[in-house]
Amino acid sequence: MRTEDWIQGQVLKVLDGATFDMRIVLAGPNNDFPYDPQERVRIDQSSPPLETESGEEARLKLEALLLGKTVRCYIKSRDEENVLLCDIDLIM
Repeated sequence: MRTEDWIQGQVLKVLDGATFDMRIVLAGPNNDFPYDPQERVRIDQSSPPLETESGEEARLKLEALLLGKTVRCYIKSRDEENVLLCDIDLIM
């Protein structure tokens, strides 16, 4: 059973091949930390720079997979730019 904090919500915008903004609609009842109604999330994977052709391709692939969908994010940490580093599950 997973023990880290989690949040769930709709993906609003995909920024690059590993980062998106989401609107939170549900949060784990035993979360250790509070979360804003909208959060920026980075998936725990590497992605090419957005300024490159492969970076734009990665962004478009992630957008096709996640934009408008509901995801559950299992939070590992928050970086110095206030972005959540997460593993995710696609809910619908």
